[in-house]
Amino acid sequence: MKKTKSIRLFLCLVLMIILNLVCFPIGILAENQTDQGALVPVIAFSLDTFYNGEPQALAMVNPVAEGPDLISERIKITYKGIQTNGETFPLSTIPPSEAGTYQVFAAYEGDEAYQSIEDKKEIQIKPIELKTSEFLAEKPITKIYDGNTTVPENALKGLGNRGVLDADINKVSFDYKFASFLFKDVKPANPNVVILKEITISGDKGKNYRIVDEKIDEKNETKPLTSIDISLAADILPKPVEVLLVGQDKVYDGTPNLHDYQLSVNKTDLIKGEKLATLATADFYPYYGAVNIRQKDVGNYYVWASGGFYLSGVDGANAENYSINNQTIISRKKYNITPATVTVIPAYVSKIQGQADPALTYSVWQDDSGDSFNKGLYADDVMFGSLEREAGEVVGTYDIYLGSLNNSNYRLNLADGANKFEILKKAAVVAIYGGNDYSHGGNGATEKETESPVPYMSIALLLLLLIAGAIFFGKNRLTKMD
Repeated sequence: MKKTKSIRLFLCLVLMIILNLVCFPIGILAENQTDQGALVPVIAFSLDTFYNGEPQALAMVNPVAEGPDLISERIKITYKGIQTNGETFPLSTIPPSEAGTYQVFAAYEGDEAYQSIEDKKEIQIKPIELKTSEFLAEKPITKIYDGNTTVPENALKGLGNRGVLDADINKVSFDYKFASFLFKDVKPANPNVVILKEITISGDKGKNYRIVDEKIDEKNETKPLTSIDISLAADILPKPVEVLLVGQDKVYDGTPNLHDYQLSVNKTDLIKGEKLATLATADFYPYYGAVNIRQKDVGNYYVWASGGFYLSGVDGANAENYSINNQTIISRKKYNITPATVTVIPAYVSKIQGQADPALTYSVWQDDSGDSFNKGLYADDVMFGSLEREAGEVVGTYDIYLGSLNNSNYRLNLADGANKFEILKKAAVVAIYGGNDYSHGGNGATEKETESPVPYMSIALLLLLLIAGAIFFGKNRLTKMD
């Protein structure tokens, strides 16, 4: 009996010890809960977000609705993780600002109103998604036609994207393996573009961005691109070429017009293997002189023209790939306007011995072809000076010379000037008009018989007498009748 009683006492003692060990922590916890209060703070974590260039608080510890405020010193939020640039973000109370994946720890040390609480969550700050359609260059992409699709280094500057934050513009760069125009011609059938192959992002802030396919997949998400080609609007401008004007010498024709000419393109301005011709329109009028100055007179001049010509492709060359850089063209050398040849034919002129010389008249004939002549000079041209005759005042014939007759635009030839001026003997003229007969023989000694002159005076007197007699006898007859 005593042995059984001792065992029971031992078992009761062990049970009491176990109960004390179990209940003591519960009592302590109950005592602590009584000290901290019954309310539970609310921990709110952010959803995955995008990089914005600023530190981002990814968690908040808030009081319960209509509950007392939390003690800010008892709130503790820390972060650690891996940034997209591969760098480790060490445990810190400072919110991260770079794109990456972070473990966010949030806790509150209890107070009289609130219990202690802690929680954690993995949150991503995603890179900003850049659209391929939002790429742009610092200035329009252009080049002068060069016969190929290559993009010169200076044609594409300041490649960027509208999605990059203003603060990061100088910290984000875009690189590409090579670039080319889609078409080589100035005016292709479809708008031209520059294609940039395999675009990549670099720079201090480059890992905060990624280029995505603008098409949305089945999950309503964009897909990052691994091999990226983009296209930018671009233009190829016509290559300027110089048009050359080649003239010819001409014979003076009273106008400044250049009649025979050649138009061509400076071959050094053309892309190798291409040929162009320059053609004139109906409004093409080249002239002798200087730019905007027309010269019609004999001399040595450049030839020039303004407008009225265009380019045409030869052997398949596209004329639209070129432009004329000199709508006013002038020859590289001078050409001569030489005098026109005319023939001067004096008229026959005479005078009575002792009188003053009359004007020496003439006619002028143009020598156009060597086979025919046209009367007169060109346009309103006139001759200056006068003809001259052979010296002498005795009766006889004299030759006529060009004398001072001239016009610098003409070369004068004298034709048939011999014996064109005559001095007549004064006595011979009197004999003609006075009715006397003079011998014009060699020595003047022989007198020829001449017919009697008609008695005009006698006939007139006879007629008067007849009229008077008729009147007299007529009166007497009338008297007798009365």
